[in-house]
Amino acid sequence: MLILWKIFLIGLVTAKPQFNSVNKYDAHGNLCPLRTRTGNLCPQLCVSDVQLCPSGLGDDGCPDGQHLCIDGSCSDACGDIPARKNPCGCSFQYPPEQSKDLKPCMAFPVVTIDQYDPNNIGKTTEFCSDKFNISGEIPFWGQWSATQKLPENATVDNGRRFWSGSECPSAPKYRYTYDEPLWIGVFSCVGAEALILLLWVSYKFLRENSVRRMRHRESGFKAATAKTMAPAAADVSDKLEGKAQSLDDESKTSKQSSSESQDDEPVLQIKGFKNDFLGWIGFISVLLVSVGWIVWIGFWIGDYYGTLGAEPDTLSHYNSVLLDETIIPIWIFAVCWLVVCCQFQKRIRNFFRIECLPSEGTYVQIERELQEIKVGVKASKLVAFAKRVEEGFSRLTRANFHVQTCKIERTPHTKRRYFNYMCTQYVFNDATSQYAPYNFDLGTTNAQLRQHADGLTSDEAQLRFELIGRNFIAVDAPNYLMGFVYEVSTFFYLYQIMVMWIYWYWNYYIVGLVSFGIIMVSAIVKVVVKVRSEKRVKRMAEHEEECRILRDGQWQTLSTIDLVPGDVFKIEAGAHVPCDAAVLGGNIVVDESTLSGEPLPLKKVPVRNDQGTFDKNGSSKINTLFAGTTATQAMPTTASDGSVSEPLGLCLDTGTHTLKGNLVKEILFPQPISFIFDEQLRLVFGILILYAIIIFVLAMVFYETQPSAAFIYAIFSMSQLISPLLPAALVMGQSVAASRLKKKGIYCVNLPRITMAGKVSLFCFDKTGTLTKEGLEFYGGLCVRNMEDRIGTLEFDPFIESFDALPNHMRSAAATCHGVAEVEGGLRIGNPVDLEMFATTKGQISKNPTPGALDTISVENLSLDIVKRFEFIHSRASMSVAVRDPRDGHIHVYVKGSFEKVKEHLDSTTVPDDYLYAANRMARQGGYVLAVGHRDLGDISVDEMEHWTRDDMENGSELVGFIVFKNMLKEDTPQAIAKLKRGSTRTIMITGDTALTGVFIGKQAGLMNEAATVYLGDIDKSGDIFWIDVDREVNVDQSVVDQVIDGSADGDIELAMTGKAFNYLIEQDQIRNYILYTRVFARMLPADKLTCIRYHMERGITAMCGDGGNDTAALRTAHAGIALANNEASIVSPFSSSNHSIESCVELLIQGRSALASSLAGYMYLICYGQTMTVLKTVSFYFSISPNQNIWIYIDAFINTTLSLCVSYSGPAKRLSKYRPTAQILGPQMLTSAMGTVFINYAFVAGAFGWLYSKQWFRCNEFDSGDLDIAKWWLLADNYETVILAIVSLFQFANNAMVVNFGYLFRRRWYRNYPLLFLWAVYISINSIILLADPNWLSCRFRINCGSKSVLADKYDLHPDFYIEEYGNPIQNNIIPTGSRYELWGICIGNMVATILWQLLVALYPVHSLTRKKRPLRRLQVKL
Repeated sequence: MLILWKIFLIGLVTAKPQFNSVNKYDAHGNLCPLRTRTGNLCPQLCVSDVQLCPSGLGDDGCPDGQHLCIDGSCSDACGDIPARKNPCGCSFQYPPEQSKDLKPCMAFPVVTIDQYDPNNIGKTTEFCSDKFNISGEIPFWGQWSATQKLPENATVDNGRRFWSGSECPSAPKYRYTYDEPLWIGVFSCVGAEALILLLWVSYKFLRENSVRRMRHRESGFKAATAKTMAPAAADVSDKLEGKAQSLDDESKTSKQSSSESQDDEPVLQIKGFKNDFLGWIGFISVLLVSVGWIVWIGFWIGDYYGTLGAEPDTLSHYNSVLLDETIIPIWIFAVCWLVVCCQFQKRIRNFFRIECLPSEGTYVQIERELQEIKVGVKASKLVAFAKRVEEGFSRLTRANFHVQTCKIERTPHTKRRYFNYMCTQYVFNDATSQYAPYNFDLGTTNAQLRQHADGLTSDEAQLRFELIGRNFIAVDAPNYLMGFVYEVSTFFYLYQIMVMWIYWYWNYYIVGLVSFGIIMVSAIVKVVVKVRSEKRVKRMAEHEEECRILRDGQWQTLSTIDLVPGDVFKIEAGAHVPCDAAVLGGNIVVDESTLSGEPLPLKKVPVRNDQGTFDKNGSSKINTLFAGTTATQAMPTTASDGSVSEPLGLCLDTGTHTLKGNLVKEILFPQPISFIFDEQLRLVFGILILYAIIIFVLAMVFYETQPSAAFIYAIFSMSQLISPLLPAALVMGQSVAASRLKKKGIYCVNLPRITMAGKVSLFCFDKTGTLTKEGLEFYGGLCVRNMEDRIGTLEFDPFIESFDALPNHMRSAAATCHGVAEVEGGLRIGNPVDLEMFATTKGQISKNPTPGALDTISVENLSLDIVKRFEFIHSRASMSVAVRDPRDGHIHVYVKGSFEKVKEHLDSTTVPDDYLYAANRMARQGGYVLAVGHRDLGDISVDEMEHWTRDDMENGSELVGFIVFKNMLKEDTPQAIAKLKRGSTRTIMITGDTALTGVFIGKQAGLMNEAATVYLGDIDKSGDIFWIDVDREVNVDQSVVDQVIDGSADGDIELAMTGKAFNYLIEQDQIRNYILYTRVFARMLPADKLTCIRYHMERGITAMCGDGGNDTAALRTAHAGIALANNEASIVSPFSSSNHSIESCVELLIQGRSALASSLAGYMYLICYGQTMTVLKTVSFYFSISPNQNIWIYIDAFINTTLSLCVSYSGPAKRLSKYRPTAQILGPQMLTSAMGTVFINYAFVAGAFGWLYSKQWFRCNEFDSGDLDIAKWWLLADNYETVILAIVSLFQFANNAMVVNFGYLFRRRWYRNYPLLFLWAVYISINSIILLADPNWLSCRFRINCGSKSVLADKYDLHPDFYIEEYGNPIQNNIIPTGSRYELWGICIGNMVATILWQLLVALYPVHSLTRKKRPLRRLQVKL
């Protein structure tokens, strides 16, 4: 509607207002009387001899010794004044011959003419002739043949006199001859550049002919990619591309990464390039031309201000219109040139190189396609269309690719070609003509790793160093200066800065400087936030220190940068782990909180010398040290033969091949995430650009008589429609939220995820350590009756609560079958379950274990030696130890773990029939149930067990019973879960614990109601899924479960499932039907947790909360992952909280919703600012008026900048609302709010002008732009129209911030935003003073409600002591009568009240709430 109104207006207007005739009728419809006017009203008198001038206006009017010069001034030396200064030439570039002998008289003094008619010049000249005693008839300039009648007393014969000045005819349009040296030089430069480009393109075409022929031979050829291709199909492509395939090369252990085998490797397109001398010339010429355009614009602007010569407009033959017509096309060409350079800035250097094979080039251009991850609701057709247009443009210009040029270097010894990209070294393989990262396979079994215990030779290490690169993640974090340069080189800022040239032109430099300052502030805010974040990552990523490395059989002190896979190095307490490494010796305790979020130190043990599979991210984590962690303790171990094993590590991976390196790469080079907010923002910018074009056309139409002025005014309007603060608005909201989160102990490494957290609808939780306390409490044991002699029926004894009353083997298992270790200071570390279990035994870990024993445990006056240990792994959910008991000298095996998993290794004859029933009964009561098995190996030596596998040791064990712990809820968990559910957030548990325990904790925590019926899904022996009612312990038919999913089931029913059932449903492609109806996912492995999160992410914005460790992958993947980690610098997930409470999750959502709402409010404010500005500009175009430049400074530098910042500082709500804030800029709520505000403002502007035209004091005193040159903008403010427009707009600009400040659901109530409230009151007060007070210093600075000093003294008896420039309108003032001022103030206040009521009653509360109930949006419907 707005656009149609603008187009309709175009058809109604010309250069002057069409709705009324200026100064024709008064307020009662009567013709306006002619006014009395005072000023320099007499036209210039030109004479052939100064003796013909009236008395006192010729030489006789000059001081003694001076003469009247041809410019109308008096001087004692007139010879240096150029002829063009003669006003009798009427500004003609080539005046007619008849005017060349004419000279001006002095300007006539100020006169007062009653009933002055500007259209009757004859009457004016008659008055002037009478007034100054000029006799005879005087024709007008150009009437050369008219009869001259000189005064009778004239002393000059055949003299001529003419009236000129304002009566001069329009001068012929000035033109360049273009043979001026200036233009010859310009055309020479432009022609030379065109010739250079043409020659270079032709030369480049010929030089690259061989590459093109190879492309044509290979159908479907693409630029070099890291994807593996079949050799037959990739023969030609491989030569050109350098793609990665697995191969054995210099070493049997080395291989190059294949993108098929490494999904995390980016798909790259690689082209080789070589420098060329002609290309250098071409590239330098482009740089010179780019700089030249800027200098050329500055050159002409300097000419405008007269800095290039004695006077302004020297280069344009002293003609301002010609200067306008010169600088505008120069500016347009400069903008086009620089926009193209900006768009292709990453490719332009290689355009001036010769493309060649990657194996021959000195540079490679690497292109990585950016695949956006779309998050949010389904886009509308309009948004989808805008997205398709953008994608089409991106494909055309390849803007959807990240482009980087890397220099090819050679390794010092092997001379192998390589380059560094994304912190990773890519090496060229001559056998396959491919670039790819190298890695080294040191083996897949424990024994194979053990074979590398002797370290490397210097030659091997050198070769590997050249292939793999430095063990250092070099993060290129720019300093603030370079970050600022990168930021302002983007298209948005380039556009804004180029517009500033137009501001600096036309004597508008003060406003231009203010606007430039705002642009710089916006850029600096973004740069500071971005650089701080990158430097934080740099501190986390980069690390170097000295370490002891085994080379050539000798220990050498080297830098950790020199480490390569296969190196053996010493691990020292307090040192950072420099790489991913396998532990070869010693007992090591590490702090992994910075990497995995694991709050407690972990014990690492040496790799076994067996054929077990080594998996550093899986079953062998206990044997693996990860880069970036800290070794808090490193202790040697003593073998049975007395030999000492030092703490040693075998380097497995370095640099970005480590787990830390992958995490850093994910932070530095994230896959772009396109939130619905971002999707619609593109469309909004498109609409604003279209709107700006319409404003541009309007300006051209309104100012059709002066197209150059119209163009410049239109550029002003377009620049103000799209505020330069827009890019900083979202960043500010996120930065403020991050600062508030930090004060709450929540740290963020990815700012855009904050606003995403504001839309979270699904929140997944780990159980142990997250919902429940990290530690457990011993609850008791359930043992098999007659366990010692196995006499009688196999059944369980009654539950035993006292640990001391448990059988011997149960107590021995509790004392030995754990991973507890003691570090310096006596601090015990390990799994929370193991810590509680061992504490219950009151045992002690000997600091000096028996030789040959891994650990010696002192308990109950016994010393039990642990001679072999298999650590806990998730895939088996169990651990086992072999213990020598001094009482009988036998070695006893104890197995402890999940009762489901341990049962698989037990002797079935020792398992009671009600085994699962008993375990489930205790789990159903919230018990953490562990099964314990025992096996007596007899009196055997440890050497006999050396090569036993885990199964060899554990199989055939006899059931001892169950040891039970209580996993107690954190005190604030139920309260936090309740808050999340009240905030319309579905809460889900994803745990590795048993399903029944999960269900029990879920009910206690409030994830589901206590009385809810829970159907548990699991897999039976036949491999099919079955469902059981947890409480009634009866099977449930699948059809009943289907009713739960389709919503037809009666009662409160929840679903739970085990990891086996989860994977079964995935295989059957049915999991999506169950994912939003399942409350508890139990017995989930780390990989299962990751998959579960991904399925939830398909259905809505998903958050994940865990304590790190096995939750790491899920935390990183979720839209908003928060790790309950102690370390601020944890990179395990976007968010980490040092407060180990899920209240942190509530706080994250509160701050996320606040940040999202504030960002939208900030955008809405700036959009309303742009719309208000366009109304101001459009009305200005219509009346050919312009507010004083001080008003623009007041608006842009003060009102707009400060209020937009204050909008971002609105505090968060205290609690979660049941609604989530909209993320749709084009959603119903935002459109209702913004468009309603805009149209109300439009209506009040129209109403204010309607009110103005009803006033008698205004009619017949209207502004007539025909009396002025509209290019002289400083003369366009002295009128009533400007006063009305400026005052109403000033109130609107200030009030727009108050309008967007409302809304307490996600932010604090409006009166709690104290900075905004204060500034709003200040600005409204200033605006009111300007309007209501009598003329004062402030109002006169703004040229509002003020006038010339003479008028103020004569009509208002005011005698200001400050300077006031004379007013340019006929009545010399624009003072509104006092009563009318209050009427106008009432209109402004009414405007404010109307927009506020619209926001409160329609956009936010009653009407919006009613509409939301009657016509709810299609949102994700889930059971909370």
